[in-house]
Amino acid sequence: MKLAIMARNVALFSAICQCFKADDATCGQFDDPAALTRAISIDRYDAILIDANLEEDELLPLLARLSTDFARRAALIVIGVPHDCPRIDQLFAAGADNVVLAPVDPRELMLRVHLTLRRFQPVQNVDADDHLEYGLYQLDRSTCTVRIGSDAIRLTSREFAIAWLLFSRPGEYISRRQIAGAVWSSSEDIVGRSLEQHIYKLRKKLELNGPHGVQLRTMYAHGYRIELAGEVMTEMPEPIPASTTARQPAVSTDNASRRIAAIANAPRRRVRAGHAVADVFASPGTQHAEIHPADSPAACNAAPWPDPAAASVADCSTSSPKVKCVRWPVATFPSRTRCVN
Repeated sequence: MKLAIMARNVALFSAICQCFKADDATCGQFDDPAALTRAISIDRYDAILIDANLEEDELLPLLARLSTDFARRAALIVIGVPHDCPRIDQLFAAGADNVVLAPVDPRELMLRVHLTLRRFQPVQNVDADDHLEYGLYQLDRSTCTVRIGSDAIRLTSREFAIAWLLFSRPGEYISRRQIAGAVWSSSEDIVGRSLEQHIYKLRKKLELNGPHGVQLRTMYAHGYRIELAGEVMTEMPEPIPASTTARQPAVSTDNASRRIAAIANAPRRRVRAGHAVADVFASPGTQHAEIHPADSPAACNAAPWPDPAAASVADCSTSSPKVKCVRWPVATFPSRTRCVN
């Protein structure tokens, strides 16, 4: 195991070396980001451990630069991070693969480093299958590149890890917890917002909204999955049967005649509304309005509509001279007044 340690604190560097002494690890100390970058371009390291106490303008740019160096990619672990979720999320978004909280526990440090290296091992194994195809998408794990036809799109290591996980299991929902554990080696609570940002960038960069025949679908409490654009229709709710909708199927002339006869012979119930009494036909089993032909008994016995000419116009006590009140005869619509302009 070969480790590059970016730490100006000599005591921290010595403690890290002591932790991995049993692994016969070779540790190199760097106190300048430029020196670390030059060393990585010349030699290959299994993991890069970075002290979280670096200046803000050094730490985040260094993580961003190292995470996009695909040819010399190594596991990036930040050591001594305060237990602050926004800060942890910021480090993950910048490119860190894992973090070790402060105060540094040697057991936790060894566990985090080994877990991260275990996740990176399949990527560095030259005998492994580094290519994956699904639809028009071709994923190359050796360069973290996704090809869509003739277009090549380079992703960050974490974006590519998420894409590889989703494309390797098409049609299957991958939960947020599974992605957080596989890509960050951490819990969903810690990487929640960072995971959402990576999914958003992945959807945008790879155009996973269907224009190339593949889309990234999200389902609450299930997670994310890759599917062909046409497969979304397979899980759409079944159509409601026509018998349960308000629209009734067309009936034949004989059926219409029988319904008219049933209405004509149906008992009447009287409904009192104010001073007016109207006859209402009780149609058995009918819960909606009926439309009767003009020559049907229901239409012939229906009460006439009020004559608009019988309406009287009266002035109302209102501040606006443009408002008038139309009062219909009491016999027709009792105690009802409508104001119009």
